[in-house]
Amino acid sequence: MPDVIILWDGPLFFERMFEEYEISSTVAAPVSLNSPHLPPAKLLVVPTGFTYPEHAAVSNALSDSKIQKKIFDFVENGGVFLMFSPLKEVSTCSACKTLAVTSLLPFGTDAEYVQEDVLIQRQNALTGDADSVYCDGYFQNFGADFSVIEKDDAGRAVHISKRLGKGQIILSSVHEFLSKTYFESLLFGPRVKL
Repeated sequence: MPDVIILWDGPLFFERMFEEYEISSTVAAPVSLNSPHLPPAKLLVVPTGFTYPEHAAVSNALSDSKIQKKIFDFVENGGVFLMFSPLKEVSTCSACKTLAVTSLLPFGTDAEYVQEDVLIQRQNALTGDADSVYCDGYFQNFGADFSVIEKDDAGRAVHISKRLGKGQIILSSVHEFLSKTYFESLLFGPRVKL
């Protein structure tokens, strides 16, 4: 049985990262969240880019109230849900960029995501030995039940979490691979059925 389920609409490179970390994982299509055959896991990960139009299946699944209920039940029973780097600006022309604020309320979370290139110029436990960490943006107007795990150099939240029942919901704008040590710290609970 996997420790991690990666919610995505096709094969992707995150599987290889978990293989290297020696953490068991499987990829599940968004429609499979309605299946009784999905294996129990400790961590449900939604990786980079889930609000891209190209990955509408993931976005639509996360905004569906029945699937949100399944995810929140998973968390309340001890699972961890990590939404990872939800929006990446693809324009390389800085003069063309406009500040994009995305409400995460459709995804069941009381927060706003502000799209902006952010570079944290220091070592960070989230990513391991790197001297700097790249983020796609930061979070604002999140509920008082969230706590800040990491801020950027301007003091804006780039990694936040909240407890829900026996588990935890985590939102991250870090765009790089998170470290093995960090992922292992999220595997604290039992395997929980979605």
